[in-house]
Amino acid sequence: MPRKKRTEPEAMTGSVAESASAAIVSESESTGEYLEVGLGQVIVFMVDRQRYALPIEAVQEIQQIVEYTSVSGTAAALVGMIDLRGTVVPLIDLRLLLAMPAAPYRLDTPLVFAHVGGRLVAYLVDEVDDVVDLTGIPLQAPSRLYTISERLIGVARLNNGLLFVLDSQRLVPEDALASVDDLVQGWER
Repeated sequence: MPRKKRTEPEAMTGSVAESASAAIVSESESTGEYLEVGLGQVIVFMVDRQRYALPIEAVQEIQQIVEYTSVSGTAAALVGMIDLRGTVVPLIDLRLLLAMPAAPYRLDTPLVFAHVGGRLVAYLVDEVDDVVDLTGIPLQAPSRLYTISERLIGVARLNNGLLFVLDSQRLVPEDALASVDDLVQGWER
């Protein structure tokens, strides 16, 4: 008996009038189940040749790397602090945060400024790709085999490959955020 070809929705790019909300209805720990989510638009970026995304409502802005001040004695992923229009913002290398090998920064290295637990942080990424609308595209629950499964909302299968959707609220560990708060308060005095 021949197998039926499974069709899947194609991701749409471009602007959508309504802002999406990231409301997870069902969480699953098994690998084959899909989550029912109303995710909407995400910002897609590359880290070590892998496609990742953050929900668009978590992202404030994107810009090229700026001058930063290194901070010693902190977690490896915390590269330093930057001044964003008078606000001190921690600069986090997403490669190091996700336990990937470090890469040199270039003048065109992008920064993704995102809100994490009421704080603004800047993530260093390799390249920013596009805005993709995941409305109607099922997300597979992250497998526990992924070392970053606790930091993922889910995995989307698109026509051009897998997209790992990160949870902005769980991406940076809470204890690391607390130490960043202490550093930022020290810098702002």
